[in-house]
Amino acid sequence: MEVGLSSTVNTTLFSIQKIAALTEQNHLRISTGQDHQGPGDNPLAVSVAKDLSNRASDLLTIKDSISQGVSKVETATLGLGYIESILNELKATSLQYEQAGSAADQALASDRFTELKAQLDALAEDISFGGTNLVSGSPDSLTVEFNEDGSSALSVTGVASDSAALGLDITDSTTIDAAISEIRATAEHLGSEATVLSIREEFNDKLVNSLEEGEAKLLETDLNEAAATALSLETRSQLSVAAVKVTAQSERAILQLF
Repeated sequence: MEVGLSSTVNTTLFSIQKIAALTEQNHLRISTGQDHQGPGDNPLAVSVAKDLSNRASDLLTIKDSISQGVSKVETATLGLGYIESILNELKATSLQYEQAGSAADQALASDRFTELKAQLDALAEDISFGGTNLVSGSPDSLTVEFNEDGSSALSVTGVASDSAALGLDITDSTTIDAAISEIRATAEHLGSEATVLSIREEFNDKLVNSLEEGEAKLLETDLNEAAATALSLETRSQLSVAAVKVTAQSERAILQLF
């Protein structure tokens, strides 16, 4: 003799099974911290999150390049300040030469001038960062890309700032004044480029954070929501079990009448 379950009991048991499956899925969300366990859960969300993650990764690499660019330009700007200090010494030596009372004094000033120029040239060659020198006698140029395809970038052109390029002449101190003005103009130009690079570095940093937050919102579990869901599922499960008991008791009571 087969004993069948009524449609009401079958429906309630099916509901209990469904609640159990949902509970297991919710526990998995909480334990892994991931709202979607694979493309099958929410293909669109997973695909968009993957795109966000990939772009964030690409921009992190670019951010490192921008950071290097900032350091290279700032190093050049810093070095120009020291070149100006040597130029001030050269001007003082030039004035000594012009005001010298004897050929011997002029010779001493000339030797000093030559030594200072050599120090200026050595300094210009040493103002390098990461193999890039923007102020040597044969300056490098620098191109920093801001996005993945290189369509947005900044090119920084180096400016020769050694004694030959500056045209220093011990017999004419005005040439040194002109050199100081030129060095200051170069420093101002490079300082402006460094500011632009720093702005783009900060922007890319914030953009990476936004992309990572967007990925997290798509994939990571909202623990408050998951906790509320767990409580709701537990309540529904208890009610369904109680409903099965009540239905079974009612059907048993009816059978006893026959």
